[in-house]
Amino acid sequence: MVLEYPVWLVLAIPLAIAVQVWRLPSRLLQALRLIVIALIVVAMSSPAVKLPSREGTIVVVADRSLSMPPGSDEIMAETINLIHNGMAGEDRLAVVSFGDSAVIERAPERGRFPGFTTQIMQDGSDLAEALDLAVALLPPKAPGRILVLSDGRWTTTDPASTASRAAARGIGIDYRLLERSTAGDVAIVRLDVPNSVSPGESFTMTAWIYSPVPQSITYRLEHGTTALAAGTRDVPSGLSRLVFRDTAAESGTNAYRFSVAGNGDDPMPENNVAKILVGVSGPRPVLCVSGSPDSGLPKLLQDGGLDMKHGDLATQVWTLEELSNYSAVMLENVPAQAIGERGMETLAAWVKETGSGLMLTGGMNAYGPGGYYQSPLEAIMPVTMELRLEHRGLPLAIVVALDRSGSMMAPVGGGRTKMDLANRGTAEALRMLGPSDEFGCIAVDSAPHVICRFGPVADKAAIQSRILKIASMGGGIFIFEALKAASEMILKAKAETRHIILFADAADSEEPGLYVDLIRALREARTTVSVIGLGTEHDCDAGLLKDIAQRGGGRCYFTQDATTLPRLFAQDTIVVARSAFVGKSTPVRITAGLKTLTGRSFETMPGVGGYNLCYLRPRANLAVATTDRYKAPLVASWHAGIGRVLCYTGEADGKYTGEMARWPIVGDFYSSMVRWTAGDPHALPGNMLLTQRLRRGVCVIELHLDPEREAEPLTELPVVRTLRGKPGESPAADETVTMQWTTADTLAVEVPLHGGETSLSSVDVPGAGPVAMAPICLPYSPEFQPQEIAVGRITLDRLARATGGQERIDLAGIWAELPKAMRYVEIAHWLIGLALIVLLVEVLERRTGILSMGPAVLWRRRRTEPEPEPDHAPARLPHIRRRRSRRVSVTAEKPAPAAPQAAPAAEKKPLAPSPKEKQPGMADALRRASRRARDRTRR
Repeated sequence: MVLEYPVWLVLAIPLAIAVQVWRLPSRLLQALRLIVIALIVVAMSSPAVKLPSREGTIVVVADRSLSMPPGSDEIMAETINLIHNGMAGEDRLAVVSFGDSAVIERAPERGRFPGFTTQIMQDGSDLAEALDLAVALLPPKAPGRILVLSDGRWTTTDPASTASRAAARGIGIDYRLLERSTAGDVAIVRLDVPNSVSPGESFTMTAWIYSPVPQSITYRLEHGTTALAAGTRDVPSGLSRLVFRDTAAESGTNAYRFSVAGNGDDPMPENNVAKILVGVSGPRPVLCVSGSPDSGLPKLLQDGGLDMKHGDLATQVWTLEELSNYSAVMLENVPAQAIGERGMETLAAWVKETGSGLMLTGGMNAYGPGGYYQSPLEAIMPVTMELRLEHRGLPLAIVVALDRSGSMMAPVGGGRTKMDLANRGTAEALRMLGPSDEFGCIAVDSAPHVICRFGPVADKAAIQSRILKIASMGGGIFIFEALKAASEMILKAKAETRHIILFADAADSEEPGLYVDLIRALREARTTVSVIGLGTEHDCDAGLLKDIAQRGGGRCYFTQDATTLPRLFAQDTIVVARSAFVGKSTPVRITAGLKTLTGRSFETMPGVGGYNLCYLRPRANLAVATTDRYKAPLVASWHAGIGRVLCYTGEADGKYTGEMARWPIVGDFYSSMVRWTAGDPHALPGNMLLTQRLRRGVCVIELHLDPEREAEPLTELPVVRTLRGKPGESPAADETVTMQWTTADTLAVEVPLHGGETSLSSVDVPGAGPVAMAPICLPYSPEFQPQEIAVGRITLDRLARATGGQERIDLAGIWAELPKAMRYVEIAHWLIGLALIVLLVEVLERRTGILSMGPAVLWRRRRTEPEPEPDHAPARLPHIRRRRSRRVSVTAEKPAPAAPQAAPAAEKKPLAPSPKEKQPGMADALRRASRRARDRTRR
């Protein structure tokens, strides 16, 4: 036995002294009291005894990768709860799930498993990491076991190394196989294609097909929407080869799609379609996307000698694969909403991580009025778009009517709801107002609720606090009630510019009522109405919201991404404030920064007909500025990451172009800015060569040096940046990786790839700058790579045999097979319980004396009947307290003889008893008195 806090034993000394000083009436009571004190003092010292036990921890490792059979999450959750039902005592159950990475679904505990809640990437099976995490969850020197629920596939590190660590700790790895059937699986095993070719070069593509049986298969090869080859072919069982040929056209990236199909049902159709990317080296064009299809800017730039491609805004796809075709992108008066949140995130990452360029021109759909304030693109621009009070126009009055119906309770990620982001948007609109402006806010469901009374903006912090606390409740939003309450507020305004922002769900806007008459009255009162709809233009109530905005003279915004709501509220506020765009002719001045930007000098430059009011960021290059009271930047540039960004805040081609449209060398001016944005293609010095290739799901990038070089051309090791992205998702940039020497003439780095994503790398070679590589991708997720029969079972069986595990059929029986282990069991609570029992025994003895009587006395008292008291019993004697002797000496005086009475004459006087006859009755009385005294003393 060990004591965790032995210092409490010191209390035994003063307590023992106290018991001796204040003694109890008997030795038995004294002993019982000492036992109680001893038990309590030992319990306070937290004693523990070492005992053998099987109570321990089971960690379930659940495979949630794409290769698992459909519905496997529910099957595994049910399996985990079956294991939970067999728990007893202090057993604990933990859950680790894995795909491309491993996460802890539940730490060791006793409760039931509610199901999988963690989002993981499923394009991989990192079984080794999951086992490492499971081993770490098991307490050292305590019984533990691991149960793997998987198909046995792994795509990263071999899990055998983890099995050796588990075996060293005595942890058994059991498994239960869950897998798809592979019978009849026709699959594309691999595709052999060059990663990069030259323009006009012919090349071959080889596809290796696996068929389990001889059969006829169909195939199809497509480049974009064009079918290059299609047909039917008889193949034997095993591997077959198909060869195709194509010729590279213009520089950029060629994307191919290859598909095959067998005769019967395929249990794994995911490996029947493969994607191929082939880079075409050479100078890449500049993509120009215009907000107006009638823009003449692309034609003007082409006449200036630039390789331009005019993109269609409606059909433009903002993916890494598409952007890799261009050296730069120019956005001509394009609204942010047309690009979308994910498109802007992809553009920003593409510029920063690959060394590409971005140029923006101004207009009523660009910069602040276009919704770029607080957007992902604003973060990489050399100008900012905040609404500064010193540059504000007339005072502004705004009322915000917020939909707080039940649909706003839907989560949007990060622990936030739609209502939270709508509240943030309202707070952002309030933040842009000044003390001379007026503001009011109401929340609406089936009735309006005033959140902020209409009045001057005095205490922003207090108002924002109330706004951010708005909670979703009630049914759908009643549109007429919202507009009516907002109109009652706005008509109290003193400001000339009055505006209402209505936020509503595009699929849950009810009871429009007489909104047409109400909006007509608002327009007569010089009040505009804008609508921000959460949803799409095709939702059931979208037509109503668009009609409200059109009749109200405002704008209508739709978004399915609730995270964009703060930006849309700010955009509408900027537009209403009217100071974000200066729509009048403005003279400009050229600075020295223009020559460093364009490489040529422009002595004079005409004014512009209008421009977007922005502010220069610190460390940005100012090339042209206005000469009005704002002194605002007209042309500004800087480097964002390793890329280039240029902002021209004037309108390039449109109503507000001004005198620039008649400037003879305006084409050269625009062309020189585009050339700087696109940059010059970097040529590697010293006959260096960069290559990349796929090898077992990994992209290997190599830098080859000239074997006959006379000196080392590198002053430091090259650095590789990699950008990854999937369609519809935000791209992610990896940390920069330094290339390492593999041979005397070669440096290399390995970049792991994931299924479904495009990887775009750039190599920063000292003395040459960043060199963009061609995009690369896996044909399909490695989870669907065809494998030999029973490979998954073989992998799991190998892990089990190496650690003393087994294939687990009886799930509940896993607890009984935990190894025995000695563990310390705390007994303090048992000692406290025992002390309580002894204390109760002491109380019983003090009340009844039943323990000190002994069994013989109790038996005699039960068999002996009490004798009747005599008519003239002697007076009871006082009790005499005794300590050590149980004998009681009593001396009784003879009672005085009673006075003689005259007897009746007819009766005969009885004879007086002799002293010997009286003595037995007296002795019995004395014994009974002594016994009663002794009983009272014991109580």
